[in-house]
Parts: sequence; structure tokens; C-alpha cells
Amino acid sequence: DTIALHFTWKPLQAEVESFLPELESALAPFAARPHWGKLFAMPSAELRKLFPRFDDFRELVAKRDPEGKFRNAYLDRVLGA
Repeated sequence: DTIALHFTWKPLQAEVESFLPELESALAPFAARPHWGKLFAMPSAELRKLFPRFDDFRELVAKRDPEGKFRNAYLDRVLGA
């Protein structure tokens, strides 16, 4: 099952970002996983619980981009670098 919530029709990024933890907490009982291309506040420790191969992906990233040339603040936060 899938649900999508879109907030991009209003230019209220600060408000949306402050609301995300509350929304994610409300959806936690359903093991809701965020869309990697959308805004979310979930820390890497929580993502690891939701994605069984999370550590496999981290290893692949480290292997394919050992110098971190394709890394950015978003990936550092999401992957727990």
C-alpha cells in the first residue's frame, strides 16, 4: 500500500520541515518509509530499521565513491556519515 502527501504547492518550506517529525511519528506504526527524493526528517538510525539492506547500500556507496565526490549534506544526514 502507498500514500503520498505533497506540500510543494505552497512556499512554506520552514513550516513543512518543522511538521515532518510529527507526521513521521504519526505514520511510524505503519512502518512508513519516506521517498528518497522528497523532504523528510527521519534520521539514518530510523531509516536503517525500515530498509533491510540499508547497510548494504552504504557499503556500495563507500565502494563506488570512496572519496565522497558525489556526497552532500543530504546524503551525509540520510546515510549517517
